[in-house]
Amino acid sequence: MSVDIYNEKLEPYDDGKRHKFSGTFDRLNDRLAIFKDLRIAGASGNPIVKQLALHYLKTFKDLDLKRGDVVEFEGMVEKDSNNGFTIERPTQAEKIRSAAADDAKVDVVGDDWNWFEN
Repeated sequence: MSVDIYNEKLEPYDDGKRHKFSGTFDRLNDRLAIFKDLRIAGASGNPIVKQLALHYLKTFKDLDLKRGDVVEFEGMVEKDSNNGFTIERPTQAEKIRSAAADDAKVDVVGDDWNWFEN
C-alpha cells in the first residue's frame, strides 16, 4: 500500500468553497489533531485521505475528543507549503459518534443476580 503524502485526492475540492468532511480522531501531536479516514461527509466508500494533521483549534477543543470519536466539520482545501493539499479553517465541528467504551474487564457468568442476598 502506498501512502499519499501530498493528499492529492483533496485536489478536486480546492475550489475556494467550504466542504463538509468527516473523520476519525486519532490523537494529538503538539498543537495538531491527527484525523484518520477523512471523507466528504455523507459519502460512502473509501476515504479520500488516510491521515491528516489539522490545527487543534477551539472548534475541536470544545468537543473533548477521545481516540476513535468520529467528527464532522467544514473546511476549505488549500495547497500547503510542500505543494500538497490540506484542510484549512475548520469550523462547525460536531461529534457524530463517540468512541467505543473501554471494556471494564468484568466477566459475568450466569443470571443469578441476587446471589449475595441468599
